[in-house]
Amino acid sequence: MVRKEKSAAVAFVESAERVEWVEVTLRDGSTFQGNVIRNPIRRTGSVVNAVTETRHDFQIDEVQAVRKVLDPRVVLS
Repeated sequence: MVRKEKSAAVAFVESAERVEWVEVTLRDGSTFQGNVIRNPIRRTGSVVNAVTETRHDFQIDEVQAVRKVLDPRVVLS
């Protein structure tokens, strides 16, 4: 059985699924913040932002970087 190596983009998106709030940067320079949902079969994903009530769909290969950011819904004391 041959095991495929994961691309960096797939690893980024998989790690983002485990984090509450992330910022996803795509290769075209656009950035989106929110929760990440991915579809590994279609190799697509979505960033859903509950604060602004928006959703941005992307191809996993378009992802350049993912980083954890502070959730704007959490009030800091």
